[in-house]
Amino acid sequence: MKLRIIGCALALMCAGCGGSQDVGETTGGPLVEPEPEPAGPVSASGTEEARAAVGEAGGTLSLTNGARLEIPAGALQGETEVVLQVGADGRAFGDAERQRPLGPMINVVPAILATEGTSFSISIPEQPLPSGFESSDLAFAMEEVDDDQRAIDTLGTQTRWQFYPVRVEGGRFRADVGGLPGHRLQFGVAR
Repeated sequence: MKLRIIGCALALMCAGCGGSQDVGETTGGPLVEPEPEPAGPVSASGTEEARAAVGEAGGTLSLTNGARLEIPAGALQGETEVVLQVGADGRAFGDAERQRPLGPMINVVPAILATEGTSFSISIPEQPLPSGFESSDLAFAMEEVDDDQRAIDTLGTQTRWQFYPVRVEGGRFRADVGGLPGHRLQFGVAR
């Protein structure tokens, strides 16, 4: 019995006296934090709003009404929370005789600027043109703040609509822009 007690005591002492060993000795090398893998492009969709934290890898935001915002890789220098949403009613194409809206009023916030050599692509599904208009009449309207105004919000700031060219590609009306002012956007035709 005495021999058994001594054997158990020796076993406990050996188990507790493992000595101090460096983590490198027990695992085969020093602990190194793995480099984080770069995140790929993000994708978000929604009915009234699509929201995503878009970084250098870019991303695509889309709404069920067919509106889509594509941000290519490298267009944003840092991570930015971008929101594509159904815009408040407005009259981007207000002259019914010479202008007509096509598709929904949309909004992208916040104001974002593409890095040099890149652009954002806004698109909606292609639609039939109103009678008397041609594809050369396609226009993309961006609501911008007047030069003499300070942008607070669309309701308290005087804005103007600026028209930009549109192309038809892959069954979509598409506009490529170097920046989005953080206000309403709409496709249409204008002569």
